[in-house]
Amino acid sequence: MRLTPRQINREELLDSSHGSPAEARRSLHDIRRINAYLGGAQVVMDATFKLLEAGARLNSTSRRATILDVGTGSADIPLRLARSGRKRRFNLRVMALDNNWRHLQTAREYVAGSPDIHLLQGDAFHLPFADGAVDVVIASLFLHHFRPPQIDLLLREFQRVSRVGWVINDLVRHVVPLVFFRLTAPIFARSYITRHDAVASILRGYTTAEMRRIVAATKLQNVTVRERFPYRMSIVGEKL
Repeated sequence: MRLTPRQINREELLDSSHGSPAEARRSLHDIRRINAYLGGAQVVMDATFKLLEAGARLNSTSRRATILDVGTGSADIPLRLARSGRKRRFNLRVMALDNNWRHLQTAREYVAGSPDIHLLQGDAFHLPFADGAVDVVIASLFLHHFRPPQIDLLLREFQRVSRVGWVINDLVRHVVPLVFFRLTAPIFARSYITRHDAVASILRGYTTAEMRRIVAATKLQNVTVRERFPYRMSIVGEKL
């Protein structure tokens, strides 16, 4: 069996606003479960707070910080960050950005009553922020949607607007997560959109070696690509 499937760049239904708003909401709920139970959220949390702790030590005694989540979906990770930040004695302001208004409608339901999370619609390639305007930029299950020239542009934009650094979590293209998802789809994928998009995401994703080559070609400094269990990768850029 071929352990690294051939890369296939097939559009995902959620990106194309396929299906009814109710079905899109159901798929976003699925993604929340996948992030929570299959390790994606924790990858982001660990790397983000590591950067924030470094920034707090080197720059001031302040525990205030601004985070920008690009491609936020239903804003599940901003909620986790805000809650964990309070436990870690950080005063976080989290900007949750998405270009899809249907995603933001669902996110609004989740973040209601959370004054430290702010939703906005915007283009990831032209972030509506000045240079160094936020402390950390994060993106989860986002980068696999793009091809290498676009990834180059995105990383440079994340580099531009961040003061401390940026954190990306994404899938690793491999036959194991492909088989695992097909076996567990009844648990994690209650929407037909998710059942299509999860397979499409794995097949259009990158191996760790491929991502390292893409990052190296950007010439950005202090960027680390690591594989994380189970079949996730973290890409972290440090500016301090």
